[in-house]
Amino acid sequence: MGAFRRFIGQRLKRHGIVRAPRHLDAFEAEANRIVARHQRQTLADVAALRARHAEPIFGDVLVWDLINRLGEIHDPTDTGLGSTSQLVHTINVAAAMERDGVTDEDMLVAALIHDTGKLLMLAGEAPENVVCMNDPIGVYEDGAGLDTVTFQWNHDEFGYDRFRDHVPEHIAWLLRYHSIHFRREARLMNARDREWTAKYLKPFHHYDQNFKSPFRPAEQTLSHWRDLIFDRFPRPIPF
Repeated sequence: MGAFRRFIGQRLKRHGIVRAPRHLDAFEAEANRIVARHQRQTLADVAALRARHAEPIFGDVLVWDLINRLGEIHDPTDTGLGSTSQLVHTINVAAAMERDGVTDEDMLVAALIHDTGKLLMLAGEAPENVVCMNDPIGVYEDGAGLDTVTFQWNHDEFGYDRFRDHVPEHIAWLLRYHSIHFRREARLMNARDREWTAKYLKPFHHYDQNFKSPFRPAEQTLSHWRDLIFDRFPRPIPF
C-alpha cells in the first residue's frame, strides 16, 4: 500500500469508512509519474524553463487576485491534499501560523504568496515543471551557498523571480527554496543560508507540510488578510 493510501485510509477510518475509494490508486500513480518526470530535469531543461518564463505570463496583476486564483488549481502530486485547492492550503498555512501566535508579518506574507507560482499550470505549463520538491542538478562544493546551486525548476523559482523586487530579501530567499530538502542540502549552505534556514525555512516548512488534509476546510476566508495583502502589494505586479 502506498503512503497516500495509508494517509487517506487512516483519515477515512476516523469517519467510519473502512475502504478508500479506488480512484486513489489513479491519483497516486499519476503523482508518481509526474515526480519521475520532474526528477529527470537537466541543466538544459532548467535553462529553457527560465528563458520561457522570463517575461510576465499573466501581465500586471494584483497579488490579491493571484492568491484568489489559487482556488482554481490543485497540486496533482500532493498526496497530503488530494484535490483540495491551493487556496485552501494557503489559507490553512497562514491560519495555523496565527493560531500558534506567529506575529511576523513577513512570514504571513510568505504563507499567502508561496504557491502563487503554481498558477503556471493555468497557463498550460506541464505539472512536472511546476510542482514537486527540488534537488540539485550536478555536484557542488560544501558551503558553496544555495544561490550557486542549480536546482530543478518549479514554482519556487518562478515565484522568486516575480516577487524578489517586492518583498524583503529573506522572504524572496524563502520563496526560492521552500521546496528543497533543507536537511539533505545543509552541506551546500553558506552562513547566510544556515541562518535563514533556522529562522525562516525550518519553521515555514513545519506549517507548509504539517497542516495538510483533504478533510480540512479553510479555517478563514482570504479577506481576513486583505489589509495585509494590499498594504504590502497595493499595486499590480508583473506576473
